[in-house]
Amino acid sequence: MSYHPKYEMLQAYVHGELTSVDGFALATHIESCPQCQQHVAKIEEQAGLELETMQVEESFDMSVIFDRIVALEPCDEPIRIARKPRIVEVNGRQFSLPLTLSRFSDDIGEWKSYGGKVFSAPINLMEGARVNLLYITAGVNIPQHTHKGFESTLVLHGSFSDEEGEYYAGDYLLKDSSIKHSPFTKEGEDCLCLTFLTEPMLFTQGVARIFNRFGKGLYP
Repeated sequence: MSYHPKYEMLQAYVHGELTSVDGFALATHIESCPQCQQHVAKIEEQAGLELETMQVEESFDMSVIFDRIVALEPCDEPIRIARKPRIVEVNGRQFSLPLTLSRFSDDIGEWKSYGGKVFSAPINLMEGARVNLLYITAGVNIPQHTHKGFESTLVLHGSFSDEEGEYYAGDYLLKDSSIKHSPFTKEGEDCLCLTFLTEPMLFTQGVARIFNRFGKGLYP
């Protein structure tokens, strides 16, 4: 695991300053990344120390707060059992989903195939971005493209490469309209990713540019 969110993004995550799109992507990455878990723990510790030393102008009557808590209606919801990873199946393969995503496994739509080599399934997760599971079989080259907005990608299984490097399970990538890349998988190595697109992608080479008609671009 070599590609991580910037430290500033982790700070914004702890302080609740990220959009729901970026926050979910980071939470899923942090779940499997010991390095970012340590960073987040330190940032949370620092935030706690700052809260302790913060000057509070207004005094609070704890007895009033206690009375309000006691007056709350009892909750009849059953105790939540710890989540277990859910399984997703595509092209005859089975993959275990991260816990952050497992809770939304019932919201994963049908898989769509592109020539039997690339498969995508939409996830009805949030507004503001198109969220997909993207499965790329081994030995596949995706035409060069860029993005009208932002694309966050989290590698869940296997690996893929582009002009900037090789990405493995747990790696987190953020690309924008300044980046053009041609993702590909090596022979014998497939890849499952979780992708977040705020705008469609635009192909920049070859016949795939037909999908750019009318400036709409294409979602996977």
